[in-house]
Amino acid sequence: RTAFVSAPLLTSLEGGVPIVVEGHVIGAVGVSGVKGEQDAQVAKAAVAALS
Repeated sequence: RTAFVSAPLLTSLEGGVPIVVEGHVIGAVGVSGVKGEQDAQVAKAAVAALS
């Protein structure tokens, strides 16, 4: 998927959520294993748990 993700003018894949602290992206959580919508939900929950 690396080529797909780096291709211009495409939307990002679900399941990846940036970790933002004081307006700066310091990392990300990526999840893969179920449907994209569910991956995104799990990733968002993981980032929320860090707060």
